[in-house]
This record gives sequence, C-alpha cells and structure tokens, in this order.
Amino acid sequence: MTVSQRERSERSTRALLDAAGEVIADVGYENMTLAAVGERAGYSRGLVTARFGSKENLLRALVERMTAGWTHRNVLPRTTGRPGLDGVVTLLDAIRAQAQADPRALRVLYALMFEALGPNADLRTHFVEFHRTMRSDIAKLVRRGLRDGSIRVGVDPVAEAVLIVGGLRGVAYQWALDADAFDPVGALAYLTRVTEDRLRRGRESLPSAHQPSERSR
Repeated sequence: MTVSQRERSERSTRALLDAAGEVIADVGYENMTLAAVGERAGYSRGLVTARFGSKENLLRALVERMTAGWTHRNVLPRTTGRPGLDGVVTLLDAIRAQAQADPRALRVLYALMFEALGPNADLRTHFVEFHRTMRSDIAKLVRRGLRDGSIRVGVDPVAEAVLIVGGLRGVAYQWALDADAFDPVGALAYLTRVTEDRLRRGRESLPSAHQPSERSR
C-alpha cells in the first residue's frame, strides 16, 4: 500500500513532537535546540524549521497536543449519564492509567508545567488556562454528584476541585524531584481511593481534626 505525502507528513510531525518532548524532559525547554530535536527524531534541523518555523511554535504545538482537550476527548465522554462521583473517579483513574501505560509522556507534560513557572509567557498562559479548565471540569462533576446524591451533602465543589488538582500536582512534583524512588502510579491510585471515600462518606463518619488517633492515645 502506497504511503501518501500527507501520511508521511503526519508521521514526521508526530516523530518531531515526540522528540521535542523527550529533549525537554532531558534538558529542559531553554536548553532544547531544533537541531537536537531533528537529530533525536532522525530528521534534519531543516525539516523542524520548515514544519514549525521556530522553537516557540514547536513548543506551542507540543503543548497543544498534550493538553488541549485531553480530558474532553478521552475522559469526560466516558462519564456521560453516570453519577458525579463516578465521573471524578474516572478522571483520576485515567490519569493513573496514563502514568502506568506511558510514564514518559506524562513526565514530559509535568516538565512543561514546571517550565511554565519560568519566563515563557505563552507557556504560562497556556497552563494557567489548562488548570482553570481542569478545576472547572472537576467542580462540574462534583455538582452533578451533589444533585444525584452520589456525593455527600456539604462538599464545596470549587474547594474540592482545588484540593484534587493540588494532590495531582503534589504527586507530579515528588515524581519529578525523585523519579527513581517515588512511585507515581501507587500515589495516584491512593489519591483516587481516598478522594472517592472522602466524597462518598457521611460527614458524621469523617475523623475529627481534634480527635486523637489510636497511635496517639
């Protein structure tokens, strides 16, 4: 079967974006060069420049591919018609599954998130919007759960969304800091379980902040 020019172009674009992510994960965006990306992908720097025009455009294309609509394409459709609590669990479990199936891709995403704290204004703007959208999506699922009764009365949807995203980013930071010793899959699985338990249980069964644990008695 003959491979069309369009298919070859799409294949090389994917290879260049994959290579860009790998280079960023290894040395960071500031140290990434178009020559290094082309070499990693098995192509020339000239192709990288012709395809993307600049380092900034290459970064923009990579970030768009990794973040734009990921939740809406891969996760939220699976929550249609299901209780809100199931939706929250489905989202968290999808992130855990990604960490297990393709840890390299997730490490690239986390590397880009931390790069967004630097001087690149476009990258910062993109990830600010990414996190706002993620918090909004989670808050909507929590509100659905409050309406359908799958989530206990009294939960604040906005505050819960902030807490969940904070937990995810805490896992990301620890993994980025100590990749050899830190297990992100186990941490994400535990985060999913305790989030489900916290949202499902009645308020009266939650431990009091002032109640001593068995160990401290």
